[in-house]
Amino acid sequence: MEIDISVKVLTTTSADPWSSCEIQKSQLEDPNIKPILEKKLNSADRPSWQEIAPESPATKRYWALWDSLHLKDGVLYHKWESDDGNSCRWQLILPKSKIPEVLRETHDSASGGHFLVMKTLSKTRERFYWDRLRADVVKWCRECHACGARKGPKTRTKGHLQRYNVGAPFERMALDILGPFPVTKKR
Repeated sequence: MEIDISVKVLTTTSADPWSSCEIQKSQLEDPNIKPILEKKLNSADRPSWQEIAPESPATKRYWALWDSLHLKDGVLYHKWESDDGNSCRWQLILPKSKIPEVLRETHDSASGGHFLVMKTLSKTRERFYWDRLRADVVKWCRECHACGARKGPKTRTKGHLQRYNVGAPFERMALDILGPFPVTKKR
């Protein structure tokens, strides 16, 4: 007796989903990455602050990482090293145009699992780096409709009722004030 069984296998790949040529083109189109990539392609020496000063704050943050930025096949990568120096990871410097695609993969997809910020951040940082990565992941997770639908309403802690002791009648009074009410025919 033969039985056909279909199995769906979910895997994640460690290879970047884009070709070197495609990602280099995207990096050159990104106004924050382009100045750094061009300077890396032309010279290994760090540019002076005067050359970088007119650039965007994001470009300046990439400039501050100059020694940990490296080229592989003309594509800019960030070399991340652990504090103890035992592990090293190459993170692709991701252009803004590719961020939604990566966040869909690391958060929204079946392999992403709609985990909260810390797991999504960890999965994203394994392979990618960009300026304001944490802020983008937090925003993406906060705006995720599936996560919002699954999350229940916030429960507020309610104050405990307690007796208030008074010494004489009408020492303390409480009034519920309502109105004005519309006048009806029956009054």
